[in-house]
Amino acid sequence: MDTSHHMIPEFTWINAVVAIWIAFAFISIMSFVKEPNRQKLNAIIIAGAGGVYWDGGLGVWEFVFGSVMLFVAYQGLKHYYFIGIGWLLHTAWDLLHHLYGNPIVYLEPASSAGCAVCDPILALWFFFGAPTIWNVFKKHPLITT
Repeated sequence: MDTSHHMIPEFTWINAVVAIWIAFAFISIMSFVKEPNRQKLNAIIIAGAGGVYWDGGLGVWEFVFGSVMLFVAYQGLKHYYFIGIGWLLHTAWDLLHHLYGNPIVYLEPASSAGCAVCDPILALWFFFGAPTIWNVFKKHPLITT
């Protein structure tokens, strides 16, 4: 892999804010999906995330990474923890692509760096068991004595 002519795309605070917004939008939308479908759907999503870079410029390592992500996704069918691990692995892969490979969205050069901001937020949510955020907005009955 020849990186002698590779330029690292600029990543701005606006890119970071958009990435954070995307993470919270994803969590909000996924909160509508009832269990156990939420876990199953997200295991499938993390498996797909392992293959989004297969033509991303890092050669055979793209397929090795995809295979690791398939294993993690399979484990994620039973444990949310593994889905969180998958998003952290994807974060590392995003950073490699930002620095050395092709961006995840070819029309947006900083998209891999944005993904690297978004993914750890998702991982944290999955480490907490991917709870629905809509419970936060439910009214709690007043305590009366």
